[in-house]
Amino acid sequence: VPRFEELSEKKLGTAGIIREISFGNTRERMLVLEDCANSHTAVTILVRGGNHMIVQEAKRSLHDAMCVVRNLIKDNRVVYGGGSAEIACSLAIRAVADTFSEID
Repeated sequence: VPRFEELSEKKLGTAGIIREISFGNTRERMLVLEDCANSHTAVTILVRGGNHMIVQEAKRSLHDAMCVVRNLIKDNRVVYGGGSAEIACSLAIRAVADTFSEID
């Protein structure tokens, strides 16, 4: 819901158990909702790190990974990278080169 004014009862969900847990050495707290209806459609990923930069980098990596999954769901065709085109060409040239007995 982008705006609080648009919040309605049909847009809200339900939860069986709501509890707050503490973790870490700074007594950080997290709210946990369990036994939610349609819980197969949502997940929570907790990112913690030694400093702010590590956390931000982990968040960027997770975002990139989720974008890859989203794009594969939209269109599952894959263009292989990492030098795979060059390796395929090299293997094809080597296979043909093995048929020649002379070096010219």
